Amino acid sequence: MDIKDLELFRSITNHMNLTKAARELNYVQSNVTSRLAKIEKEIGKKLLTRTNRGVYLTTEGKLFSEYVIRMIQLYNEMINTMQNPDLISGQLSIGSTDITTASRLPCVLATFLEESPKVEFSLVNGSSEDLIQDVMKYRIDGAFITDTIDEPKFIQEKLIEEEVVLISNKSHPPIYSLRELTKSKILVFNSGCTYRRKIEEWVAKEGVIVQKVVFGTIEGMIGCVKAGFGVALVSKLMAEQINKDAQLQIHKVPEEYRYVTTVFIRRKDIPITNTLDQFLNITRDKFNQCY
Repeated sequence: MDIKDLELFRSITNHMNLTKAARELNYVQSNVTSRLAKIEKEIGKKLLTRTNRGVYLTTEGKLFSEYVIRMIQLYNEMINTMQNPDLISGQLSIGSTDITTASRLPCVLATFLEESPKVEFSLVNGSSEDLIQDVMKYRIDGAFITDTIDEPKFIQEKLIEEEVVLISNKSHPPIYSLRELTKSKILVFNSGCTYRRKIEEWVAKEGVIVQKVVFGTIEGMIGCVKAGFGVALVSKLMAEQINKDAQLQIHKVPEEYRYVTTVFIRRKDIPITNTLDQFLNITRDKFNQCY
């Protein structure tokens, strides 16, 4: 088995279709089928199940796929590092929560991309839970999440403690308790979001019944808050950034829900590249300057 075989298997799992994998790699389909059979014979396990609707990974195939992603990544990093030991280049994929992307990352990315023009950068937005899985499965190089987690496979670097506030439209009366929101809606992100978890814990503790509306984007959520549709929990920095037109009111929350810690996570078993090291150095320098 060589790197071409691994790239073949990755293409199959990306498309879950042998014909599309063959087309992407410019192979005839019979070649894809025979090389897949060779891989399965060498591994000694059935990796794919074929049906009339396509192909599906077996349990062993899912595990093998994770190793394939890791091995291809390491191979590419090895070639790049050996050929260009001091060059900041190649691909870098970073994950981030929507609030961190909107409030902290712009100045980091502006500096990093200006100083690293040869880097092919991609940003993946998602909840902390989703991003943890993306790092765990080698889909991205690292991620900004909220609060540390119990995971020995990760290196975790605390970056900043953020104050959390409740925002409403400017005509909303002061909020001292969620009991005052029985006629309002709580606007939240999809499950897995730390801010959503905090406000749900707050609602549960106060024993109130409040309608919850889920949003997929921060822009949609903020627009609805300004329109008086409901209230939302966000970082204080973000609230101040988006309230320059004075369309919002910012309300303090109880001490036990008032803070989250932004953490950068990456896998321990992946050596840090020059490119990721450069990105983290700029992050440490710029993260607290994003106002």
